[in-house]
Amino acid sequence: MQLNKEDVLKSIRSFIGANNELAVKEATHQIKVFEVIFQKEIESFQEKGEENEKNINPENDQENILIFKAIEEFKKEQTQKKDKKKKEEKSNIKLKKEILENFQSLINGKEELGHLARGIKDIRTNWNKIGSISPKEDHKLQQEFSKLNESFNYNFNIYKELKENDLKRNFSLKNQIIHELKNLSELKDFNKLQIELKISQNKWEEVGPTFKEHWEELKKKYWSEVHIIQKRINEFYSKLKSNLKENLKKKKQLINKAKDLSVQETSDSKEWDLVANEFKKCQADWKKIGPVPKTENDKIWKEFRSYFDVFFDKRNEFLKIEKDNNKENYDSKLQLIETAKNYVENIKNDSNPLLIKKLQEKWKEIGNAGRFAEQKLWKKFRAQCDLFFETKTQNRNSIISAEKENLNTKNSLITEFKKSGKSSFLELMDFIDEFQKTGEVPRKSSEKIINEFEKLIHSIIKNNNFISEEKHKITRAIKSSLLSNSSDPETTFINEKNRINKLINTTLKETTQLENNLGFFSNAKGKMLEDFQSKIEKNKIKILEWRDELKKLSEVYHKN
Repeated sequence: MQLNKEDVLKSIRSFIGANNELAVKEATHQIKVFEVIFQKEIESFQEKGEENEKNINPENDQENILIFKAIEEFKKEQTQKKDKKKKEEKSNIKLKKEILENFQSLINGKEELGHLARGIKDIRTNWNKIGSISPKEDHKLQQEFSKLNESFNYNFNIYKELKENDLKRNFSLKNQIIHELKNLSELKDFNKLQIELKISQNKWEEVGPTFKEHWEELKKKYWSEVHIIQKRINEFYSKLKSNLKENLKKKKQLINKAKDLSVQETSDSKEWDLVANEFKKCQADWKKIGPVPKTENDKIWKEFRSYFDVFFDKRNEFLKIEKDNNKENYDSKLQLIETAKNYVENIKNDSNPLLIKKLQEKWKEIGNAGRFAEQKLWKKFRAQCDLFFETKTQNRNSIISAEKENLNTKNSLITEFKKSGKSSFLELMDFIDEFQKTGEVPRKSSEKIINEFEKLIHSIIKNNNFISEEKHKITRAIKSSLLSNSSDPETTFINEKNRINKLINTTLKETTQLENNLGFFSNAKGKMLEDFQSKIEKNKIKILEWRDELKKLSEVYHKN
């Protein structure tokens, strides 16, 4: 995406003087983005060379100069604000310590009671006027102030000068403050929680003394609630600090992921697109992760983005090369389309569907012909493949008599082999080979003759002790015969595969039901239990045999 430097300049200038934290973060982000782009411009300038008259040094570009000036002004202002805040907090801590010293002097003095009352009022007023300081320092100073305040209230027996109703009123007010502190446990906004805690503490200090006999219990309840809240605040900031580390860990994991993605190589444009999408997901995940320690932020961001540059530079180079390769693939696929046309025209001499299947395999081996050409070429190629089978169907009348003759031949082969009593491995393989060499039969009779053929073979296997390797070869030969004698091997493969899968699924369900029912007869003995167990074992053997049969079918189909 092209960077609009004018917009960046306006944006950064608009953030100068902003106090909003989100505005400051956005300005910082804009500056980082510009710095990355500027670094790219410097590298591009250095690669092209200074001798090139059209090559302008980015450092002399007027827009860049203005942006850097705005960035400097923004950063200077932020530094001044931070310094000012630190200076104010330091000053506020000093003022609070001075008040505490004055407070202690007031308690230790021998002034008249009226003077003491005015003094405590001034101290409390001045204390509350002082601006904010760090939560940790504030809590410590506030405890010291409360201790002095308690000492002032009780050591000088102020309660003796107050009316009974004032003591009751103060007792009620202090209980109310404790109740308010308890309600703060529901508050989830920790910034607001700190403010409310401070307000409650100020109110507590402002309320005068109450009954001395209740003071220890009241004070204990008050500080218990304060400590609970303060503990929550401390845990929050501790967790926040921990989250910074956790966020850093997560972002480093994304960096490693981007690094792994950047080294991937492929010759498939779709895979390049998939990796590019993974990079986009990484970028989206990066944005979702919270902040990290400031000392690490710039470093990890630059490293993260560097792997993006590595990958997309390689991808662009690939797309240039692919454009050249697409032309060669385009020509190769056009040639396959012409070959398919020749097969259609010559179908009377050769209608073997394997011709089309091999063309389809070659099509898959050829690379992509280009995003816009690939689909059009495929439609043309597919149309010729479909036309081949349609033409073959239309010409079928001419070969019906041959198929009927083939059916008679196969029936004779099965009948003669049954009568012969032959059962050795070599004799069985010769029979399968002879059966396979015989051409196609009428489609309506195809399934029946194949079933008879397979039934005979399985019967011989069952009644003879063939070794595992011999059984393997026999099963492969059966499946090869099934596919080679089909007018549409692909459809035959799918139908046979679905048939076997259906048998497996049906038997699995039956076996599961039998095993569930077996639970009801766990303590039973006799024929019923034995029948259940026997049927379960037989089903499991069938399932293993069918799965092996499915494996052989797939091996034969893909080999052909």
